[in-house]
Amino acid sequence: MIELLEKGIALANHYGISVLLILSTIFLVRIILAAQGKWSEREKYYFEILKNLGNWRDSLSDRKDYFQQPGSVYDETYPQSTYYKKEGEKAADALSAVREQMSVARVFLSKKSIAILEELINEHWYISEHGAMNAADYLDSTHDIVDKAYRSILTDASKDLKRSRYLNIVKQVLSKD
Repeated sequence: MIELLEKGIALANHYGISVLLILSTIFLVRIILAAQGKWSEREKYYFEILKNLGNWRDSLSDRKDYFQQPGSVYDETYPQSTYYKKEGEKAADALSAVREQMSVARVFLSKKSIAILEELINEHWYISEHGAMNAADYLDSTHDIVDKAYRSILTDASKDLKRSRYLNIVKQVLSKD
């Protein structure tokens, strides 16, 4: 760090302070552009994660509608319907996609988002293996944890987007000068 400061002072002494300011501006613009490139990757992963969590949540919600009448949780015909099975496949595909995306998303998503996704996967496993007494209980419990994860990651993505907006403002200010 001291070497960098010494080089900056030497450049300022040799070329003048205006050159140092120009070089600093160029350096700042490069940092901003690199941060924006990272945001586009982050945005892509947030979009995919949120899309799949939304599909999973919607599928759970649609299948929950089958069990609205009292005593219907014991009716074995509901899970056999074509629509119910189709929605189950949609949920399985979304869960699989979230698991696949987590490996690479660790690079781009915040630590909080990664922790939320890991907690979701662990809680889902527990519910599906030990926590649910019947299909309706599974759907209710799983819907709650997926919805919680969706909302948390959406909030986290919004915070990241705000930071990206600030970077855009700085970039526009610097490019006009």
